[in-house]
Amino acid sequence: MENVISVSNLTKVFGGKTVAVNEISFEIEKNTIFGLIGPNGSGKTTTQRMLTTILRPTSGAVKYQGHDLVHDDINKVRQIIGYVPQGESLYGDLTIMENFDIFSRAYNINTSKRTRRFEELLVKLNLQNRKNDLVKNLSGGLAKRVSIAIALIHEPEVLFFDEITNGLDSTTRIHIWQLLKELKKTSTIIFTTHYLDEAENLCDKIAIMFEGKILELDKPHTIIKKYKSKNLNEVMSQIIAKQ
Repeated sequence: MENVISVSNLTKVFGGKTVAVNEISFEIEKNTIFGLIGPNGSGKTTTQRMLTTILRPTSGAVKYQGHDLVHDDINKVRQIIGYVPQGESLYGDLTIMENFDIFSRAYNINTSKRTRRFEELLVKLNLQNRKNDLVKNLSGGLAKRVSIAIALIHEPEVLFFDEITNGLDSTTRIHIWQLLKELKKTSTIIFTTHYLDEAENLCDKIAIMFEGKILELDKPHTIIKKYKSKNLNEVMSQIIAKQ
């Protein structure tokens, strides 16, 4: 299969001494879901923030289908990616449609195409009956759907989701899982989570991270079988004990 993203020796050092990500390497194939798994402070969010151009790497290389994230114009990369952060980045005092309009202008989408895209996304995310609601009045699950819809406005080839199921009830989590599986048909997805069972359900391949390094890089089913556990802490304890 075709690799969409290639990461080589990616490193991020803060303040000249704090190593948040330490020479990690991996590749992500087209139309797959790749999971960055680990506890808080493991480096997965920092890794994702580098891949989404929010943070500049200290060293290493990231390539998106020929686009070099470090040396090329990062705006070229930004045009092909969509990002849903862990926290909400929406304007609470505006309606869903007003949020759509504001965020879509960053991509210079013409008015007619923008309107058509809005309607498509409202249907896709089952938001058509709520489009005039203020975002601050939405439930956590609905607000997350709005964030996902906004990330899809420019039809990105690569989608990033940072712990988007945290704090959601089990029913809403399952709905989000189903949505990501559907999005995988047309996009490549990078997904961060604390939960190995979630990674097993969603991901084609995962990287388990700890202290800025990748401890394991494989299919989730293979890792679970190898360590005979779906509990991330138990799996990590076994890996670390062997080192």
